[in-house]
Parts: sequence; structure tokens; C-alpha cells
Amino acid sequence: MRRDPWYLNLNDKELNQKFSCIQQEEDKRLRKVAREHDQQSKWSLGASVKEINDFRNRYINIMPYEKNRVHLNVTKGNDYINASYVNVDISQQSISSGHYIATQGPTRNTWGQFWQMCYHECHSNNIVIVMVTPLIEKSREKCFPYWPMGFEYHDTKRYVSYKQCPSGYEEDLSIFKQSLEVKYESAKRFDDQYTLTILKLIPKNEDNTQKHELPVKTVYHFYFDQWEDMKKPQEIIPIMKLSQHSHRFISGEDPIIVHCSAGVGRSGTFIALDHLIHNTVDFSEKTNNDLLKSTKSQYDKDLIEQIVLQLRSQRMKMVQLSDQYRFIYHAARYLHNMESH
Repeated sequence: MRRDPWYLNLNDKELNQKFSCIQQEEDKRLRKVAREHDQQSKWSLGASVKEINDFRNRYINIMPYEKNRVHLNVTKGNDYINASYVNVDISQQSISSGHYIATQGPTRNTWGQFWQMCYHECHSNNIVIVMVTPLIEKSREKCFPYWPMGFEYHDTKRYVSYKQCPSGYEEDLSIFKQSLEVKYESAKRFDDQYTLTILKLIPKNEDNTQKHELPVKTVYHFYFDQWEDMKKPQEIIPIMKLSQHSHRFISGEDPIIVHCSAGVGRSGTFIALDHLIHNTVDFSEKTNNDLLKSTKSQYDKDLIEQIVLQLRSQRMKMVQLSDQYRFIYHAARYLHNMESH
């Protein structure tokens, strides 16, 4: 029988204290980096704070760490995009590593680079994108509509040039191996919570003919639009369904590409919950009795806290709010109770 993790019995006051400690520790190290300008620090922000990259950042206070930022696969020019490789692997708990890319919601200036990143970073012919933000909140853009939405919108194709220059300045130019066509295939709404749009990502030559030496890739784009900025989800079940659905299309060790608006709050919360559900001894359906017995007496840490700490070590402000932090525990408690009955 699956054990009852002790950390699920923590009350909200105790969870708030844990979150406060996580936040204070991050604030302290970011202040240290800002004060000392140490480019060798593992917390260095490197290219993200260069003035030319201001045009590539949606927000001025959310930057990737230099050590694990995604480098665009350019043949020449600027390789910066506001995106971070995130790997989750908790000793004695993770059945396998979770591979993700956490990134900001594409802007009008950066959506082309986003698609170039997706094409290069997923080595199989499947690309899974999980978008956990509405396009507009309170009359403010949270994400540019970067994908073709279908026939009813007269929107079935987008063209991504092999040349990308968000600022218009020559030193900001990125040159890629190929142009891309993003082609709409189909879309379906699930439980009035999220939409799965299937797209084709087609490599193109400069003259817009197909580049046959490169593969056409299929994109599974999950758009979850019921999660308000700076708030916890109203229901746990839809998030769990979204997580399980997206995993049907993952190939090998390809990352799930996750974004909200800044790529930290809702993105971090989704990644934490996704790894918890699919890849941990305490919660995954993959767990067998032998594995349970071997870890029961060994693992005495707060698994959720450890996941969030690992996320914070790879991208700032992951799981940004105490509401979001508590939500992960509430979701885990709900999941555990479901499995116990």
C-alpha cells in the first residue's frame, strides 16, 4: 500500500513559512549577483541583461540564468531567447528525469524565434507545447497569438523567416538554417478547459520551397486558458487531465515546452505538478511495491519543497506565489486521496 507522505499534512501557515524561506534565499543570491557583477557566478544573468536583448524580454525582471539558458541554433548572430532548460531529478524519488523548457509567452517581436527554438530543441518529430495563460487578461496582452488558430479565423498558416531581428538593429540579427511554415491541421476543445491544436512545422528554403532534407514535425499545442495570472487554478482535475494528455505525445527525452506569460509562476507550478504526477515514487502510477519498500524508510524530506527548490535553481521565481506553492500541496493531497480509495 502506498505510504501517506508526511508533508501533505502541513497546514497553510507552515507552507507559507516554507515558501517565504525559499523566496528569501533567492532574493539574497540575486542581490549578491547584482551587487558584485560576478559573471562567473552560477547565478549570473549573462546575456539576458545586455541592452540589445531588452527587445527579446517580455518583462524587465524575469531573466534566464546564463548557465542553463537555451541558445538559439543560429548560423550567425544573436542566439538569445528568454528560455531555460529545466530538468527535475530528485534523489530517491524521481523514477526518471523530467525534461522541460520554461519560457516566456512569445511577443510580437519574438514569436518567430520561439518557433525556431521549438523545431531545434525537440529531436524527434513530435513537439509538445503546454501554454498555461490566456492571451489577454484584464485588457493586457499576456501572450502574442503565435500559432494559426484555424479555418473559422481564416488563420491556417504562419511564415517564420530564417532572419529574425526583434529590435531592427543589425547587432540583434539572428540567422537560422531554415525558414519555417507553421500550418494548422486540426483543433479540439476538452472539457471547456483547454484546446489541443495540431500543427505541422515545415522547414522552408529562402524561396519558400520545402527544405526536403529536414523533417516536417508535428506540434501538439495545448492551450489551457482557465488559469488567471497570479491566481491558483479553480479546479485541480483539469490541470491533472492536461498533464496526462500532454504526456501521450512526448518522444524519448524531448522536453515539454511550457510557457505562461513570464514563464515562471504558472509554468513552474505546472512543471512541479507534472513531475510529481508522472515521475515520483510517492505519486506516479509507475511506482511498484518493491520501489515503495526501498524508499519508505529512506526518504524523509518534503518532496514538493525539493522540487520547487530545484526549479528555482534553474529559473528565477519558478512557482512565483505562495498561492501557487500551496496549490501544489493541495493538488498532491487530492491525488493521494483519490488513489487511497
